Amino acid sequence: MRRTLPFILVATVLTGCASVPSGSQVVGGRVTGHQQPIDDPYVRVIPVGPGPDWDPGKIITAFQAASGSFDGPNGEHKVAREYLACGGCWRPGVATVVYDRVEQSAVQLDGDRASVTDEVYQLGRIGADGQYLADPHHFKQTYELQRNAQKQWRISQLPQELLLSRNDVDRAFRTFDLYFFAPDAQVLVPNPVFIPLVSRTWLSEQLVKQLLGGPTTWLRGAAVRTGFPSGTQLRRLDISGGVATVDLSRQARSGDLRTMSIQLMWTLRQLREVDQLKLEVDGKPVQVPGVNGTVQSAGAWSAYDPDGDGDVPRGYARTADGRLARLDTMPSVLLPKLRVSHPAISYDTRQVAAVGSHGDTVTVTDLTNGATRFVLHAKLKGGRFSTPSWDSRGNVWAVESNSSGSRLWEIQGGTKQLAVDGWTLAPYPVKALRISRDGTRAAAIVQMGNISQVQLGRVDRAPTGGLQAEGFIAISSDLRGAVDLAWRDADHLAVVGVTEGNPSPLLYDVPVSGAAIQPMVGPGGDMKAIAAYPGAPLLVTQHVSNPQSLDNVCRLSDKYGEWKCFNRTSDPAYPG
Repeated sequence: MRRTLPFILVATVLTGCASVPSGSQVVGGRVTGHQQPIDDPYVRVIPVGPGPDWDPGKIITAFQAASGSFDGPNGEHKVAREYLACGGCWRPGVATVVYDRVEQSAVQLDGDRASVTDEVYQLGRIGADGQYLADPHHFKQTYELQRNAQKQWRISQLPQELLLSRNDVDRAFRTFDLYFFAPDAQVLVPNPVFIPLVSRTWLSEQLVKQLLGGPTTWLRGAAVRTGFPSGTQLRRLDISGGVATVDLSRQARSGDLRTMSIQLMWTLRQLREVDQLKLEVDGKPVQVPGVNGTVQSAGAWSAYDPDGDGDVPRGYARTADGRLARLDTMPSVLLPKLRVSHPAISYDTRQVAAVGSHGDTVTVTDLTNGATRFVLHAKLKGGRFSTPSWDSRGNVWAVESNSSGSRLWEIQGGTKQLAVDGWTLAPYPVKALRISRDGTRAAAIVQMGNISQVQLGRVDRAPTGGLQAEGFIAISSDLRGAVDLAWRDADHLAVVGVTEGNPSPLLYDVPVSGAAIQPMVGPGGDMKAIAAYPGAPLLVTQHVSNPQSLDNVCRLSDKYGEWKCFNRTSDPAYPG
């Protein structure tokens, strides 16, 4: 059941909202940029205080609506606290249980005391650090109430975290990226977080404060680095004339000014009003190495772009007779004698890793001369490999699975195998695995019973000195099954999958933040595989049954939103 909201006023304001996974319009082409437009009009709830004769059920309904407004100078839920017997005892922060609907609500009265229990369908949780975790299940929440001296009902016991509907989260939050460094310090890693929209000033300060605090608890386990020394605080942030002046505490003196500037500029450039950065330490402007003057432009650190240098590569596919071809105006076979299945191309386009005809080997081949560099054999009984994946350091990642579990391997430099020690998905078959360009994150399709779930994990060095891939979390509550996936850019996946009400596989853009998935226009037919690359058109394998059964790799035109198909091709690939 769904309770009726009591007298909530709304107003349209110029700012934005994020959302947990929900339905949306169908789109085509590439998602533009990492950030979402925070200046779009949206509806803000104007909370109202408790009425003098409201019963416990209405008190709880109005309290939940008010707690989603983040009203007050610092988003301290000023009006929502009026519903509490002890307003100062409640400090929820941003930690939130996100639910889809109230399925049942029960009220129990006992004199001057009462309890209200809501049974909701939970979609997921936003942690205290802004990290989203999809976790759909039924959830019960009980509120205790008591009458005050004026015989009015007030909430005496409640959880510290917020309980908000998906619509409330849509209105009140936005997702932003915090930027940290990959282990080689040559590329940035986005760390998306949910941040409530309180005010423009509060938002910019919160972004910097969370950046200084380090990665979210989930990403902290990965091999990412930050340039800010421990204990560094924000003294002042002023944005004027497009210039963000960031004054850091004296602890920053021991840090690398260049590294700190790169992280600050990439994080703050998501705000419309920031075009340049001026860094100060303890109230004094500093000269950053490599920068002329004290003001840095938004494009000063483009070399650290998580999506690479912006060059768009050609796509690849497997021909009907098993050869590797580059997709130009028509498929162009590279090495006539080379036969491949599920190919993966290195970022320098000099090597290909492909699965053998029986599925139990991965062979790395030099694309300049056709020489075999390495062959990896499956170790599990009945083990079969899914499509391999390259990282930007020239390593191949390959997962083998059988009916009862999986095992992850790394082929270092394409020539030396290394078993990944900590592989937390070992109890589950894995249908697909893709390593992010920066090498710190892994996207996987995990078979859990009857569900093929999209999960995101982190990659790090294990205590034994080897590698580990752990901390896998679900990132979408709407995807009920997935067929294939690829990294579309540093914080978006392209997924062929199904949702409730859409049993046939469709294309979806899936932010790794847990924000809204976006359905995309596909080429038609039965979609089987996908390849993606930042700025490049999507490649999708479609299977057509009539008038004859065949596979075609189709390429999306960003300019016209149309699909061009290459007959009798399959297994699309981009570098990575």
